[in-house]
Amino acid sequence: MEINAFLLELLLTLLGARLAGELAARAGVPAMMGEMLAGIVLGPSLLGWISAGHMLHLLAEIGLILLLFEVGLDTNIASLMRQGKASATVAIAGFIAPLGLGFVL
Repeated sequence: MEINAFLLELLLTLLGARLAGELAARAGVPAMMGEMLAGIVLGPSLLGWISAGHMLHLLAEIGLILLLFEVGLDTNIASLMRQGKASATVAIAGFIAPLGLGFVL
């Protein structure tokens, strides 16, 4: 992919994400939801204005890593410890139920 085309797609992605994030925040929805929706709409899934190249894939992975890092920083460990038994029960059931149904079917 030519560097100019990549930069244009990156600019379109950033502007679309910013606009959709602002609209989502005004609607009372987290801005991240609007930004993700903009990526889905502009990407190859719907409109196809953004091609799925190697550089865009790399930037998407870096963005995902940064998002997960930020979520980890905001996690309250004490709250997780208080709800440990309920969380473990839900996690185990969420694993065993589909596994069992997949085995039966």
